[in-house]
Amino acid sequence: MKTIGLSLTFAAALLVASVSGASSARAEDDRQEIVVSAEQRDFMMAEMRQFLVVVQDIVLAMAENDMAAVAEAGHSMRMGQGGGAAMGMGQVLPLEFRQMARGTHMAFEELAQAAEFGPEGVLENLGTLMSNCTGCHATYKVVAKN
Repeated sequence: MKTIGLSLTFAAALLVASVSGASSARAEDDRQEIVVSAEQRDFMMAEMRQFLVVVQDIVLAMAENDMAAVAEAGHSMRMGQGGGAAMGMGQVLPLEFRQMARGTHMAFEELAQAAEFGPEGVLENLGTLMSNCTGCHATYKVVAKN
């Protein structure tokens, strides 16, 4: 019963946030553009979708108190796993974006390492990780060049 109450509270909060944010969503998008090829954009979008899949895996594993699965999911996103270097991403992405991306990969790794010692600190690490994601999305937009 407690779970249903929390779910309803969360759903209500999302509804309020979406309604109150509706007018600001129509505001001018002043995020910094990152111009890349269509292929590079597709690569970046696929990697971000993979981040979400792994975050979901982490949350589901935490709900089951399966810290081994949390650690495995986190380790799967360590630096160098995605193949961005072969795509020439280092030449087209601004330094600040690359630093945020590196921080996100490091946050996954730190979360995985924390999970290896138990659940303490894992949720805090997940919060840090998600702050990297929301900060990046609030700062940048990816645009495919024609």
